[in-house]
Amino acid sequence: MSEQQNLPAIRQQVTELVLAGSTEHAEEAISETAEKFGDLAVIEVLESLEPQVASLHLSAFDGGKLSLATLLISPKAWAESLAYFAAMWNEDWIEDEPEVLAESLFSHIHGVIFASDDEDRRAELIHAALSTDWGTTAFAVLFSTATEEIIEIANDIHNRGSHNGGQTTSDHDVIPLALEIARTDSEAWDRVLFEIFPDWQPGENQLHAKSSDDAEDHDDHGDDIDENDEHEFAMGRTTKELLLRLRNQVPSKAVSAPKAGSRPSLGEDIFS
Repeated sequence: MSEQQNLPAIRQQVTELVLAGSTEHAEEAISETAEKFGDLAVIEVLESLEPQVASLHLSAFDGGKLSLATLLISPKAWAESLAYFAAMWNEDWIEDEPEVLAESLFSHIHGVIFASDDEDRRAELIHAALSTDWGTTAFAVLFSTATEEIIEIANDIHNRGSHNGGQTTSDHDVIPLALEIARTDSEAWDRVLFEIFPDWQPGENQLHAKSSDDAEDHDDHGDDIDENDEHEFAMGRTTKELLLRLRNQVPSKAVSAPKAGSRPSLGEDIFS
């Protein structure tokens, strides 16, 4: 049988293994495909997977180099799969374990983007993910865990430009990712900033990290910060708020295994 005749069967095999929870065996099938037919065949199989299935598979790996799928999935297919990363979360989990969820999301995104040293691939991955609403929110979740550092970087970039700016003394894990975005795709960087700070008006107010005290004051008194401060500061969304936004952006589409011999279209009814 030719490569093209084998690929639909491989796609179905990988799908069934992932849905059964056997991600290690699915990865073995992907590795065997690479050995028999080459990396391009793996890329084609991954592109033909339902994005929900690709998301389930990739989310099972903590680091990019642990998965051949992570190294070879196309930027477009990864961006589409990212829409389903939060599908298993519920509001109680978001309320109780926001740091755990944010760390899991960071491990996934950082692992995919820094899986290789190919700068062009990094740029394509960043552009594809941040061209979507859910991708922008996902990156905002990561940066909300280090809002003060992100504000410092944003101010420095505003003053000195993306290639000269971005200086910070912080060694927070999200900093290399933030700088990669700012220096690769300035429009994507701005979209992430506006997702964290939706009321930001450049030149009219300043970025300000929302503290736990701010949240408590709002809950206890039912009022926002002083009216005079509203024009001075643009308050950032918290990690919990952004996690909820990401969960609400998950498309409502049931996961189903494709029929044998069929190839689902990535452009048809994916996000309906």
